[in-house]
Amino acid sequence: MIEITVRSTHIDMFGHVNNATYIEFLEWSRVRMAEDHGIDLLALAAEGIGPAVVHLDINYRKESRMNDVLLVDAKVSEIRNDKVGVITQTITNKKTGERVCDARVTFVMFDLQRRKSIPMPESMKAMAPAMQQ
Repeated sequence: MIEITVRSTHIDMFGHVNNATYIEFLEWSRVRMAEDHGIDLLALAAEGIGPAVVHLDINYRKESRMNDVLLVDAKVSEIRNDKVGVITQTITNKKTGERVCDARVTFVMFDLQRRKSIPMPESMKAMAPAMQQ
């Protein structure tokens, strides 16, 4: 989980966090999740592989405004067919406890040379609940 304080560069002309900015927040949380599980994304890239988002389903539920503190969480919720992973994410307003948005991110592991999906490494599979792999 990461904590983000909303700053002026996150705000759009309507005075709240721009919808595309939430996607960045979600990505930062996914990177932290990988780090917390001992996965070095730069080391994977040096090996010629990396995760690639293939689908993003996001629900914007409440607006966030300047100086709000947001908690952004990410969990691998499933691995399907040894190739496709799903990460469930939430963004919550720390002060109010209200859910600001939630998302389901579908990803594959990607061979950076061949530009094709590959089977999920064991380190990634280990992040998913055992009963859903």
